[in-house]
Amino acid sequence: MFWKFINPVTIAIANSPLHFVVSRNLIVLHFKGVKTGKTYAVPVSYLEEPKGQLSCVTDRANIWWRNLRHTSHIKIMYKGRLIDARITVEHQNNQVIADELEALCSHSRIDGFFAKVGYQDGKPIRKDVETAATGMTLIKVTIG
Repeated sequence: MFWKFINPVTIAIANSPLHFVVSRNLIVLHFKGVKTGKTYAVPVSYLEEPKGQLSCVTDRANIWWRNLRHTSHIKIMYKGRLIDARITVEHQNNQVIADELEALCSHSRIDGFFAKVGYQDGKPIRKDVETAATGMTLIKVTIG
């Protein structure tokens, strides 16, 4: 219920001149449903490293990301601009997912909170990261 309210608000902000409020931490993925052809817009947090390489994670239980497995190009709203991007999806290699999730949680404690990752001495607890990774999907986005 929370996401049904907050996602449309976040998308509206990302599409507005006020995008700078969310652009530092969020992008909006725009893609079509494989079966329905319906257009979806999903805001996700990201980490950019190196420039032009974005990493995002989502709960594997969410089904929307499955539409991304069948395409290599989508549009994203990135820093107030709708641009083309290449994507890859990883949902099986938990080690790869854990490494990216750890970097994301190091960058943003909000991501750590949603992934249920604890912190010790300001760093994500690796065991928590590895546990969380077993239920996550990694989406790698390349722009430029």
